Amino acid sequence: MMVSVLRRAVALRTVSAFLGFVLPGIAAAQGSATLTGRIVDTAGAPIPGASLRVPQLERSVAVDSTGHFRLDSLPTGRLTVVGEAPGFAGKRADVTVPASGTIEQAFSLVPNAHVLANVEVRARARKQLPLRLHEFEQRRNRAAGGRFLGPDEVARFDGRPLMDALKSVMVGVRFQRNVQGEMNIVSQRSLNPASIRQSSNIKPCGIQIWQDGALLSDPNQSIEITLPQPSNASRSVSTQRIGADHDYDISNLLANDYMAVEYYSDLASTPPGFRTGTPSCGTLVLWTRMPLLPSESQAGEPSSSPPTPQ
Repeated sequence: MMVSVLRRAVALRTVSAFLGFVLPGIAAAQGSATLTGRIVDTAGAPIPGASLRVPQLERSVAVDSTGHFRLDSLPTGRLTVVGEAPGFAGKRADVTVPASGTIEQAFSLVPNAHVLANVEVRARARKQLPLRLHEFEQRRNRAAGGRFLGPDEVARFDGRPLMDALKSVMVGVRFQRNVQGEMNIVSQRSLNPASIRQSSNIKPCGIQIWQDGALLSDPNQSIEITLPQPSNASRSVSTQRIGADHDYDISNLLANDYMAVEYYSDLASTPPGFRTGTPSCGTLVLWTRMPLLPSESQAGEPSSSPPTPQ
């Protein structure tokens, strides 16, 4: 009986010592800083349904009836936070989170013009497309293997991450976070499916991303080499990728900043102007939102700007 009591006492001391050592470390990793603030409209009034979002942490919090928000247990370092609300243009800000304490960040959101558009404006929007989107419209009318979102379709996602809009047109892909917390788009296919059974570290095939006619990301612009194996190694083959192996981070992109999207799922359906000569498992073309210029009020007027790729 005495031995059993002693064993229990020793066990309790061991558990207490272990928790005293582990729990502080867990708390430090989680962080103890707090972010507070308020999301209001341009008149300073709270916005029903507004929320604060932290893309890197995949966390969000709704505001209260006065527009205030509070987000606890933030990790130390630099974070991008987004204030957003239905019917308003979202805003993002970079904040530096200390080891402890409270930081404040306020947001003043501007109503989105598309919510206020009347029937007459929507009926004429097709004639008032910016000149750089005329070729986008031609490609969409041909419907030769691509999937498209025009200004009206993209406007339905205003106040939300662009990723929500992309998911509606991008089939056969995965949206996944890497170890740095970045949100990447990768194809469900491999660059070399025949070798996937033997390779120990095949990388998923990335998606090429263009924005306003400029190449943002070509993650497949690299080569894969086979590493030498010792004579007694198994039949599996180890490979290594060399080159500009980089997937673009889309976590901070807001639908409010864009007016059109094109997606081509393979090289054969990709227009020649968006081909880079490297292997492709899909091409995403983004067009940012820009105000109409006076010279663009009538479709078909000559433009001094260079033609966009087809």
